[in-house]
Amino acid sequence: MAIAGEFFRDYQIYAAATAWDYGSTGRDVRRDEREALVSRLTIAYHGLEKGASLPTPRRPFGLTRSQTLRRLLEQARCRDGTDESIAHAESAMAAVASFNEGGEISDLVTPRSAWDGAAFEASAVEQFVRNRHSVRNFDMHRSVDAGVIADVVSLAGTTPSVCNRRSYRAHFYDDPEAIAGLLSLQNGNAGFGHTVPALIVVTERRSAFVGAGERNQRWVDGGLFAMSLVWLLHAFGLGSCFLNWSQPNSQTRRLRAIGRIPETEDVIVLIAIGYPAEGHRVARSPERSLSDLLERH
Repeated sequence: MAIAGEFFRDYQIYAAATAWDYGSTGRDVRRDEREALVSRLTIAYHGLEKGASLPTPRRPFGLTRSQTLRRLLEQARCRDGTDESIAHAESAMAAVASFNEGGEISDLVTPRSAWDGAAFEASAVEQFVRNRHSVRNFDMHRSVDAGVIADVVSLAGTTPSVCNRRSYRAHFYDDPEAIAGLLSLQNGNAGFGHTVPALIVVTERRSAFVGAGERNQRWVDGGLFAMSLVWLLHAFGLGSCFLNWSQPNSQTRRLRAIGRIPETEDVIVLIAIGYPAEGHRVARSPERSLSDLLERH
């Protein structure tokens, strides 16, 4: 019964957060009206961007999506905080209209890739990947520079997401009292939580998603973002440890209150961050065999 209750609460929260349509009225604290509008703008204009990146784009294309964008832009122009999305949508529409008329693909909206297909040195890649382990013993005398975290999060913002919505978010904490409060609600940091100098709570903006088919997409996109963060922290010389957030809704409400996380965001995972203590040890963590991981069809 406890599982059924959690599923029902999850349903209520998700349904309320995604119940948005053109000209919708009424407000719900579980729904981010701006995010709902921006995400739908993004879905539509990203479809135009993708169309021009195909091997042989057809002409004309994007007529239906352009109509959708015009309807959305009417609302977006009346709402604060949507200027960037409006600019992206308008440039995509203009590029498609130009392509449909003359056949020229826009270098602004669908630029040529800067990657030439060259591979990185295999030994360097393997060394980087295999040297990364979860750290559970941090140097308590070294603080984490917020500027470095900003650089890490900025790069992690390139993480792929469904229809390029990039609705993930990193809440960063380096105040000892706040970290202690947050970690007191998580059950995987016993014995080392007191050594954690910085913490990120990864969240997803729930209202960015649409319909029943995307009900679990928050954890896919949020998980990808979290993994990008961890690899980038490693690249910048910082240790990290994933701290899972597999908790009932009541515990998530407590976390939101302590961390000042909006009701409209879902908690994906916590990440402990810091410089490893000198001589720190790591769990052996044996890998599964390749035959158990890879199935060729």
